[in-house]
Amino acid sequence: MADKDDSKQIDPDKGAKDDNPHASLPIRSYLDSTVVPILLQGLSELSQERPDDPVDFLGNYLIKNNPNRK
Repeated sequence: MADKDDSKQIDPDKGAKDDNPHASLPIRSYLDSTVVPILLQGLSELSQERPDDPVDFLGNYLIKNNPNRK
């Protein structure tokens, strides 16, 4: 059996949240500042277009118009 390498243990107090400026926000504030604006735009387009598959339309809209896409 191989020995466990303790030098690569993950510190549960550190990680992705340290790099995320939204990590300390309440859920409602986080959603209002990140998801709601683009979601409302997508829903507005959806209501104008009225496609046969609204879920697919909205999903594609969100992917295409993602302001955080790199």
